[in-house]
Amino acid sequence: MGATRVSALQRVKKAVSLVGTFGVVFASVRAAGADNAHLASGGVARADGRDIAFSLDIDVDCAPLTGPGKVQCVVRLRPVGGSLHWSDALVISAPPFAPPLRDRVVSTQAKRNDDAETDLPLTLAATGDGDGEVYVMGRATVCAERACRPVQAQASARVVVGAPSRTP
Repeated sequence: MGATRVSALQRVKKAVSLVGTFGVVFASVRAAGADNAHLASGGVARADGRDIAFSLDIDVDCAPLTGPGKVQCVVRLRPVGGSLHWSDALVISAPPFAPPLRDRVVSTQAKRNDDAETDLPLTLAATGDGDGEVYVMGRATVCAERACRPVQAQASARVVVGAPSRTP
């Protein structure tokens, strides 16, 4: 159990490191192109100097269970700088006592320009008691007036099946 948790945490750390690396690269490209903002296309930078930022807020919440069964979780995705046009969530890591029924859940809501947020149902199959973390990556396409951008964010939630552990 300890080796699996360490391995899962290492995968999460690698994913976060990769996302951070891309952020640095994109920030450098953005800074280099700041002098040419009037030439940018797609609505990310505009001639009037206003900048449109696209990002994604994510929250995960899992209901505790008193014993083995289905743990119901909700992944809530909220777009920043536009509206959601497509979204999904990937389970990066789950506790060994509660693996996901599906590693990927997709929004079933129809594509609408006024979607402020979406809730994705995530179900874990708890085979025994335990206390652990589920790590989820949300992905989406966020669109504004003249542009759409792919965005992603990560979050985690505590999964409790049976009596919660007393360790901090």
